[in-house]
Formats: sequence, C-alpha cells, structure tokens
Amino acid sequence: MKNFVRGALAALVVGSVGAAAQAADLPSYKAPPPPPPPAFTWTGLYGGVNIGYAFGDNSRETGGLGYLTGIPVVGAAPVTLAPFGSTWSVGQNLHGIAGGAQLGYNYQFNPWLVLGAEADIQATDAVSHSRTAIGLADATGTHLQTMNSTKNVDWFGTVRGRVGFTLPSMPNLMVFGTGGFAYGQVVNNVGFGDVFPAQGLSAIGNGYYDNTKVGWTAGGGIEWSPSMFPSWSLKAEYLYVDLGSTTANSVPLNALPGVAAGIPVFAATHNSPTRFQVVRAGINWHFDPFAVVAPSSASGALPSVKGPPPAFVDSYQPFQVRLKVAGVIPLNGHGTVYDSGSGYPGLGSIGVGTGLTGYNGVIAGASTNTSSAIIPMLDVAYYLTKNWAIEAICCVAPHHIQGTGTISSDFARAWLFPPSIMAQYHFTNIGAFQPYVGVGVNFTTFWNTRVNNDTWSIPFAPGSPLAGAQGVLANFQYATVAPSWGPVGQIGFDYMLNDHWGVNVDFKYIGLHPMVHSTVVSFAPVAGAGLSAIYIPVKVSLPINPVVISAGLTYRFGGSLLSPLF
Repeated sequence: MKNFVRGALAALVVGSVGAAAQAADLPSYKAPPPPPPPAFTWTGLYGGVNIGYAFGDNSRETGGLGYLTGIPVVGAAPVTLAPFGSTWSVGQNLHGIAGGAQLGYNYQFNPWLVLGAEADIQATDAVSHSRTAIGLADATGTHLQTMNSTKNVDWFGTVRGRVGFTLPSMPNLMVFGTGGFAYGQVVNNVGFGDVFPAQGLSAIGNGYYDNTKVGWTAGGGIEWSPSMFPSWSLKAEYLYVDLGSTTANSVPLNALPGVAAGIPVFAATHNSPTRFQVVRAGINWHFDPFAVVAPSSASGALPSVKGPPPAFVDSYQPFQVRLKVAGVIPLNGHGTVYDSGSGYPGLGSIGVGTGLTGYNGVIAGASTNTSSAIIPMLDVAYYLTKNWAIEAICCVAPHHIQGTGTISSDFARAWLFPPSIMAQYHFTNIGAFQPYVGVGVNFTTFWNTRVNNDTWSIPFAPGSPLAGAQGVLANFQYATVAPSWGPVGQIGFDYMLNDHWGVNVDFKYIGLHPMVHSTVVSFAPVAGAGLSAIYIPVKVSLPINPVVISAGLTYRFGGSLLSPLF
C-alpha cells in the first residue's frame, strides 16, 4: 500500500513538471498597443475672425482746376478775363482699424507643401484727408484756390490663393504666401473753391465718387496650431491692397440761370489712388465635415475605412451654428418723399416757386429706390426639442438709397444691422432632408449714414411762379434713418451629411419700413439777388421689405451635454 501511494505521488509530480515545461514553451499573449495618434495635417476647411490695422502707402493725389467763363472787367473797352487755373499734387494719410472674417480650404500634398484658397470680408473705418490752397495773381487780381478731399474705405474683401511651407519636424507651423483678387467700397468727397477778394466773388464746386472698386492683393504670414488644440490655429498676416484710382469731377454750384452776373464757372477734377497695407492677427477653427471616423474593433485592430460612410442617425443635438452667404433683395424700395418745410413759413420749402409740393407735403414725382446686397450671415440656434428651436440671426448689410423723378440723385448710403429672433418648427424623422418653418421679429438699426452730396436740379411745374426758369439747384446735406421694427417669416431646409454637419438653404421675408430724415440745401434763383440758399427739411417713408435668400453650412453639437426640455 505504501508503495502504491508513493508511486502515485511521483507520477503527479512528474506530470505537473511536464505540464509547466510545456506551458513555458507556448508563446505569451499581450494586448495590442493602442493605435498612434493621427499625424497632424493642414488639410480641410477652416473659418475664423481677424482684427488689424490698415494704413496707406504714401500714394499722392493729383488734380487741377480751369475756368470755362471769365470775369467781366469794365473799362474803356469792356473785356472778359479768364482767371488762371492750377494743378496740385498732395499726399494722403489713409488709416484705420480693419476687422472681419475669413473662410478657406487647405490641402497638404506632402510633409512640406500646403496649397489652399481663402476668401475674407473686412469692415473698416479707414479715412484719408487731404487739402491744398494755391494763391494766384493775374489780370483779374489776386485769388485763392482751395481743394479739400475726404476719402473713406468702408469695407473690402479678397479672394486669394495660398502656398504654405512646413517642416516635418514642426508640422503644425506653416509659413505662407498669398495673393489674388481684391474689391472694396471707396467714397471720395471733394470740395473746390476760388475766392476773389477784390471783386467780392466766390466760385464753388463739388465732386463726389462712391462705388465698389476692384483690384489685386498680395502678402504673406505665419500660422501655428497648438499641439493641445489641433483644431485651432493662430495667424499673423500682412496684405498689400491696390483698389486702383477714383476720379471726382466738379459740379459747379454757380452755373445755373439766376446766378449773379460776373461769377466765373470752372471745371475741376481730383484723382486719388487707393492703395493700403494691412497688418492683422486672426484665429481659425479647422474642420472636415466629410471625414469618416472609424471606431476601433473589439479585437483592438482598426477596421478598414473603405466603403460607404455610416448611415445618418437623427440624434438630438441642442446647439446649432450656421455660416452662410445671403442675398438681400428689396421687394418695395420705392419711398414717398415729404417736404417737411411746406407747412411752416419759417422753414424753406421745395414747394416755394416750384409748384411740386401738394397740400399734404408730398413732393410730386419724387421717389427712391433701395439697392440689393450680398452679405455674410451668422445664425445661432438652441433646440428645445428635436422639433422646436429658437434662432438668433445676425448680419450687417450696406445699402444705397437712390432718388428718382423730381429728386433724381444719388441720395444716401447706410449700413444696416438687422438682428432677428425666430421661433422654428423642424420636421424630423424623415431622414437627412429636414425642412422647417419659422416666425419672428426683426429690429433694424442704421449707422454710418452718409448723404452722397450729389447735386440735382428740381424742375418747375407748369404754372408755377418760376415755370420759365430751368430749375432749382439742390444738394442733400445730412440724413439719418430711424430704427425699424417688423415681422419676419421664414421657410428653409437642412440636408444633414451626418449627425453634426449639413448644408442649409433658407428664405426669409422681413417687414422693414424705416423713415429717413434729411436736410436739403437749395439755391433758388431770386430776381435781382442771384442765388438764395435755403435749407429744407425732407423726410422719406421708405418701405424696403426685403426677401433674404441664403445658403451655407450647418453644424450641430452638444448632444452629450443636454437632453430635450420636453
């Protein structure tokens, strides 16, 4: 019995040792290491904001003044003597703050080359003042010619290509060059004058230019993306912008019938190049709405990303941002013009002598048109549920107000800030196509309102006291636009590419009916007294009521943070 127990124990020990030896011969199993982080790349879309300073390049403004008629000189043989003219060349000091937004796309071809395109739009208060005074002595005596110019660049934008260079050792730092197309709004207002002290005469004129100019731009900069925040980048950039030259030709304000005899009439012109430099800093957010994120498999290996992207899942995302381009089209920009001085004997009136102002103050045959505009637009929304949302709409828009009929002139221009608050219902659970409707309220304020100093002639109605004359010379001097409330209606749709990204198309109608208040200076002919200047208050009831058509990108997020309210 003892021998049997000893044999069994010996066999158990030998078997255990053999099994351990066999296990030692098997390869050990280790969990696969985590996948390395993705390599940094500049490829993808980006958008951001910037702020900087614009300053001129020392370009000089040039011009000249010459006379069309002379001054009668009484003597043994009466003659008419033409005064001397003059030319000038003066410096300009264009400068001001510039800030705006940019949107672009990069594609990184290899570890050191990045090609891309970028568009930006900038608001600016850049302004330049120049003046000159030239004393002359000729057969008419001594006289002093003056020129005063004010030029503004209200906004500008660029569409540029970019070529960037990186180092494999620092892939998140890029040095780039850029260049392309530039455009911007340039306004140049010039006053001309010539004073003859001995004769007690003054000749005056005004020139005005207000239009969108096109040109070119070139520059460069540096952009850096922090390692901890690879979706963000900071940039510093320099641009040189050339918008060409503007020419303001004088309209003589003493060239109508009824001007006192002996005042000479001149023609003058002023040429101003618009070239400036911009130094700015900005921040960009980089994103790729078409990227497919491949989750890891159960075994730890990365699955293939080939094949179709995952199906759209209509999940709740409480926050939404849209970046869009919009066209603003006034449906009814024809305004009614009122002569506010007609009922007050102490005020000037267009109706005095013209016969144009009716009993209710409406100026017969006078109206206005309002221009269309193409603008960037930002929408921000919060979804109370998957269907109900509250949206805030923000944009700025420039508009021209053009006088027509009996006040035919380039009346005024203004910037509009028309924020709206909307309540929306979104139709969901029907797939990636998601239509919606909305109603809300709009409050529009106006700033940087400027009259264009365009000179126009008020005709005389048949049967009026001055029906035989050619007209009253007039000029808008001042204008303000009162804020306006109005309803908003909206219809549109999102087509969602995935849970977060989509494209949007939207149509809005905005009830916008402001009142414009202006002052007109009118040089009315008075028998035996030449021109008599009167200041006339004018108001314009301006029903704009625009349709706003927009399209752009939609981004939704925050589904892991909040739940629907109900």
